[in-house]
Amino acid sequence: MRITTVASITLATAVAIVANADSATPSDGLLRIPISRSESFHGTPNSRRLWYSTLRKYGLSRTKSEMESEAISTMPLGDVGSDKEATSQPFQQYYGLVKIGTPPQTVKMQFDTGSSRFVVSTTECAICTGSTSFNRTQSSTFRPGVMPWKIHYGDGSFAEGIVGEDKVTLGTISVESQQLNLVLSESAGFDDDIDGVLGLSFGALSGSTTVFENMMNKDLVDKGIFSFFLGKRSINGGGEVIFGGMDMERVEPGNEITYTPVTNATHWNIDVQNFSVNGVSLSTGTTTSPLRSIVDTGTTLLVGPENWVTWYHSQIKRSRKFRKTWVVPCKGTSSLGVVVEGKTFSVPYEDLAREYIGFGLCFSAVQSSSADYLILGDVFLKNNYVVFDQAEKRVGFAPLKAETKRVTPTDSEDEVMASGRMQEEL
Repeated sequence: MRITTVASITLATAVAIVANADSATPSDGLLRIPISRSESFHGTPNSRRLWYSTLRKYGLSRTKSEMESEAISTMPLGDVGSDKEATSQPFQQYYGLVKIGTPPQTVKMQFDTGSSRFVVSTTECAICTGSTSFNRTQSSTFRPGVMPWKIHYGDGSFAEGIVGEDKVTLGTISVESQQLNLVLSESAGFDDDIDGVLGLSFGALSGSTTVFENMMNKDLVDKGIFSFFLGKRSINGGGEVIFGGMDMERVEPGNEITYTPVTNATHWNIDVQNFSVNGVSLSTGTTTSPLRSIVDTGTTLLVGPENWVTWYHSQIKRSRKFRKTWVVPCKGTSSLGVVVEGKTFSVPYEDLAREYIGFGLCFSAVQSSSADYLILGDVFLKNNYVVFDQAEKRVGFAPLKAETKRVTPTDSEDEVMASGRMQEEL
């Protein structure tokens, strides 16, 4: 769980921000937890690592035929209590600071709406490489459990440990007796960027109670909602999550929150009615049916069914498959429109073309899987303000207000190669 480069904020600075947040009440009364953005370069294109991470998280393969031939554990949606629920990935992008125990120990956690468990590395894990690990022996409020837990994948990677309870503090709110999944052992490279994952999907997914569900049950928040603002690299990354409310100042003026119901309260499952690229609607092509989608802050890319991904790339000139991976021209103007409840939410092309691979081509932010559903990751979410209404079982979206003028990325191949992102092949 090693962080190689922090793009927006150092750990020392982030700890200071959290300390200040604990000692002062925001003027609007909202509990705001700062989110920082991390970047790691491990010799493999970041996007491919993130893609594989998502496939492993959901127990998927790249294609249906590969699913039949590869030994990858599948996890049916809503598999209550399944030990195959993936709450950690090998590469993370956004994290926040959370305190555990008494006296409090500060760890870096991903706020993940794609999982429901609170998973954290411990000092007893010899291979875990996070910058900070939780030491249960130093917390007077820790209570051990008797039930072991394990995440095990067909590729041989795993994490395992015990379940315990302790106090979890976010800003000014402390949740007593929160269930923790403590990592005592894991395979090398299982989760090498952060210290743990704070699951924010519905507890029914794993048969546990999430941190936010405990906040609601104990009347620690005014409203049963939490909301996300994720910043882009061009405006120094970062962002925030608000527990118990939302900030309409983040929304583009003239817009309201558009809500859509959760179709299955395990993951944040919703129906996306349609998509468009360059004014071409998906309904003019292969299908008019809504596409089941999971809103997942713990996934970076847009990962979807083969036919949907093929349709999307058919609208982008010069896009093609390159060794099982979709690549697109690095320059373009074709935004992706995602239609929810009749309103279109856009993803600009600059967010859909990622690492440079050569010949003017970049890794596509849209990749396929063997699933029949779409995973809406940060590529989509960071362009919109997102509200998760747990009380009413619905998700809300609104266009995100521009924070500042965007920085135009360089087109210099020398600079791209110097950043460590140039690869000979995908």
